[in-house]
Amino acid sequence: MNGSSRYSIDETRIVSETIDGEAIIINLANGYYYSLDPAAAEIWACIEKGYSVSEIVSALQHRYDCSQADPEPAVRAMIRAWRDDDLIVAHGAPDDLTVREPANACTASDRRLPFSAPTFQRFTDMQGFLLVDPIHEVDERGWPNVRSGGSVPPSGG
Repeated sequence: MNGSSRYSIDETRIVSETIDGEAIIINLANGYYYSLDPAAAEIWACIEKGYSVSEIVSALQHRYDCSQADPEPAVRAMIRAWRDDDLIVAHGAPDDLTVREPANACTASDRRLPFSAPTFQRFTDMQGFLLVDPIHEVDERGWPNVRSGGSVPPSGG
C-alpha cells in the first residue's frame, strides 16, 4: 500500500453508523460487528469519502497534535486489519475513486487533541442472530420486499 492507495466499503455487505464519534460496523456476510474508537471512526469516515492513504494521514495531522506520534503507521495498520477482515477493498488504480470533499473534511472539530493510535474491537457473539436476520432475504428495495426464492415474512407480527 502506498500513499495514493484508495479503499472502499462494499455497501452490499457492510453497514456502519457513527454515533457520538464512535462507529459501529456490521459485516452482513459473516455476522461480525465492530466498535471503532473516535480516531478509528475518523479513518473509516475518510475511507467512506474515498480518500487515499496520504489524504487520511493529512486529515489526521490536521485534526490532531501529532508532535508525539506519527499517524501514518497507525493508519496503515488499521487499513491492513480492515482488509484482513474484509471490511474494505483496495482499488487497482489511485483514480478508481473520486474524493468527494477536501482532505480535512472528515474531521469534525478544530480542537487539536494529542494523537493516539486508533483501535477497534471485533465481536462475534451476535453472529448467529445477524446471519438469520431477514435482511439477508430481501431484494434491493429493502424490507419487506422478499428476494425471489426467499422466505415469506411472517404475517401479523
